[in-house]
Amino acid sequence: MGKTWLCCKLAADAILSGHKTLLVSTEMPTSSIALRMDVLLAHSTGYELSHTALRTGYKIDEEKYKEFLQKTNFKNLLVCDHISGEDSISLPSITNLVRKYKPQVLIIDGVYLISTHDSNKAAWEQSHSLFYGLKTMALSTNTTVIASTQATRDAANMYTQPTASQVAFGDALIRASDVAVSMCMVEGEPKLREIAFQKYRDGDLGGREAEFIWDVDKGRIEENNESFI
Repeated sequence: MGKTWLCCKLAADAILSGHKTLLVSTEMPTSSIALRMDVLLAHSTGYELSHTALRTGYKIDEEKYKEFLQKTNFKNLLVCDHISGEDSISLPSITNLVRKYKPQVLIIDGVYLISTHDSNKAAWEQSHSLFYGLKTMALSTNTTVIASTQATRDAANMYTQPTASQVAFGDALIRASDVAVSMCMVEGEPKLREIAFQKYRDGDLGGREAEFIWDVDKGRIEENNESFI
């Protein structure tokens, strides 16, 4: 439904705001992430690129793409899709990356595939260790941590916001997070998404929801006409 696109959008906004950002993806190679980032950053800086065209090599305006790349050489973005010498990406390895590169923002795409090296523990204990481990790391390194997960098969309706029990590691995520946001599709509107706040530790939610334009081919992910209600 688009969690990787959302992570890339958050990373693009972070680096455009001048924040050093580390994007860790457990499911997608850096080459695929780079294409998404190019399209999102192009849209945000006044260029128009097509993700489909970049991915397929069909009808690319090479001069405009070259101009964009020359003008937007962001050096405050680090992307990781594997850890050298490890079979999987683990919580300790992410912590080591954060301590080494000192990003201001850490974004994890697919947190449910992060290993805690606690294979002997039950799944709920592993998820508790993961999210509270990330929270401890965030506090100790003064890093903003954003993590994405996905709905399970129990959330059969793509047009309804999932509950915590319908999300991979949902209960642990809700308990450990300061802010929790969910996303679902809008029926009959393939280029719209509904965003809802499930938790906001420092304030009253008041049922806040928003509708977002979701035209990922053009890199256009943005709030639709101030639709918070």
